[in-house]
Amino acid sequence: MTEDRTQQVSNLCSLGPRPVIMTGLMRLLLIDHFSRAENIEHDVFRQRLWKPGVETGILIEDATVWRPGASDKRPAVIIRRNGWRNIKVGIGNVSGTSAEGFDQYTKYWRGSHTLFCLAKEGAEVEILAAETYRFLEHFSPIFRRYFNLLLFELMEVGGLSEIREATNRYAVPITVAYGWEDSWTLQQHVPRLKRIAMSELYPPTLATFH
Repeated sequence: MTEDRTQQVSNLCSLGPRPVIMTGLMRLLLIDHFSRAENIEHDVFRQRLWKPGVETGILIEDATVWRPGASDKRPAVIIRRNGWRNIKVGIGNVSGTSAEGFDQYTKYWRGSHTLFCLAKEGAEVEILAAETYRFLEHFSPIFRRYFNLLLFELMEVGGLSEIREATNRYAVPITVAYGWEDSWTLQQHVPRLKRIAMSELYPPTLATFH
């Protein structure tokens, strides 16, 4: 039976989605899942649990930190952020007016991360990929509500391929998409552009032609 074991990520709640925060969130979710045997569906990975330090049974790491060969013979899940795209809501992104009379703005964002499941054997990486995508698929409604997202959805489980940078290593990519609303209010006491003199941007000419 699926249980909610999600831990609170305070930065996401206070700052909203940002690249480094979303990468950290993906890593924390996977670490939480792979660190306890009762979470794991497949027996083989109940014996290869995540733990801090070099003795970990499975490596879960940001792609900007991981290097080929670092995982040695251990299975791994490497996390890479993909592009983000903003979606315009309306003219000037104005969504309304606050009670104090200031303009309110809103934009929607959509982004994704790809999780690369790595293992020495093809069958092993397929099992790891199944364990990973089933976890993300089953808990996606909980993640969406808990982290106040508009979307958190498993999008694709890619095909198995061999890694050229590592000997006898196979990979399966899993892509997860998420979306959220970014809203803000501008309350200017002194207009910012009032401090900028246009004459400083455009110096006077040396001669005047008639």
